[in-house]
Amino acid sequence: MRIFTAVRHSTNSSYFYGGLWSSNFYPALQKLGHEIIESQTDLLPSSKFMQIADNFTSQELEVRSQITQKIIDEVKQAHRHSPIDLFLSYFYNSHFDPAGFEEIHKLGIPTVNFYCNSIYQFELVSQISAKVNFSWHAEKLARENYLKVGANPVWVQMGADPDVYHPVENINRQPKACFVGQRYADRDRLLANLITNQIPVDIYGSGWGVTVTPSKNSSKSQEEVKTEYLGRKLQIPGSLNSYAQTAWVFMQNEGAIAGLKRTIRQLNYRSQSRQLDSIIAKSAYGFAESITETFAKYQVILNLSNVWSDGRPSSKLIPHVRLRDFEAPMCRTCYLTGYTDEIAEFYEIGKEIDTYSSPEELVDKTRFYINHPDEAEKLRQAGYQRALRDHTWECRFEQLFKEIQLKA
Repeated sequence: MRIFTAVRHSTNSSYFYGGLWSSNFYPALQKLGHEIIESQTDLLPSSKFMQIADNFTSQELEVRSQITQKIIDEVKQAHRHSPIDLFLSYFYNSHFDPAGFEEIHKLGIPTVNFYCNSIYQFELVSQISAKVNFSWHAEKLARENYLKVGANPVWVQMGADPDVYHPVENINRQPKACFVGQRYADRDRLLANLITNQIPVDIYGSGWGVTVTPSKNSSKSQEEVKTEYLGRKLQIPGSLNSYAQTAWVFMQNEGAIAGLKRTIRQLNYRSQSRQLDSIIAKSAYGFAESITETFAKYQVILNLSNVWSDGRPSSKLIPHVRLRDFEAPMCRTCYLTGYTDEIAEFYEIGKEIDTYSSPEELVDKTRFYINHPDEAEKLRQAGYQRALRDHTWECRFEQLFKEIQLKA
């Protein structure tokens, strides 16, 4: 098939979102024998306000309109050259005018929009989802969100590329646990609890108390620290204005009294988080230079899978299946993650990976696998074989095409 793609949120691959999904999708599609026609339109101008769900400024709407028309023109040109069989995007509401899908559908091209934050940030793609032919979502429980806006949801989980995520030999495993990821939700609570319970754990990622000097190749520019962009005032995280804006949103959504209480809970939560800094910082090591080599060094690899239900601290915590749930087992790790009914559909719990349902169980199981390397090795090998067999991106795309009844 000829597949037109618009999945990079910037043409500059030095941005995290510039190459994340293309690096996951493209190798698998090419291995399956499909031809990729990649959009050359830069989504970065609209990616800078993709955290906005609606009520765009006139300047934002103009930028989105220009990007939409450029992409439609690219599709039409490619389709005239040789028929396009599928339009695959990763659009937020900010990226593309939902009405633009009508122009693509008139050409007889089916459209699929991928999104992987549908549990706690669905509003950011709700308008796009209602107009695209198929809304590919990674979280099983997100289906109802899509149905409510009249979308056509297709549940296909994420996967991993064994050419990127693979075992690394000749590295001695330390009798310790390891977590790789940014500080978010209750991750600091869970890690601090491990540390205070004498569980040896090393932490990699941002927000853990290690100062990282930006590289001279950093993609940040002066434009990104401006106080206004396209007619919208930008809030500096942690500033008084940002807290005031948060309080206003809570009061609008939940009422004055409930909103004020919610604001106080969020402030208290952040205050409690700061009190954990001294416990956590001693185990933090900055960014992992090589994820595969880092995984190979540790007896146990942890995943702390909770997200905030509405994306803001003090809301309900919800366990969430992530890319890491497939990448880590693909690296042949003893993998321990938060339990969900969904993850149990992809692995045999206790034999291929293991899970925890409370901070106490996380402590107990981490200690067990550190102290029982033979049991850790059994989990490691079985999880690796399962990931190789069932959880590659090729498997996911084959499932997607079957679900939408698209044939080469």
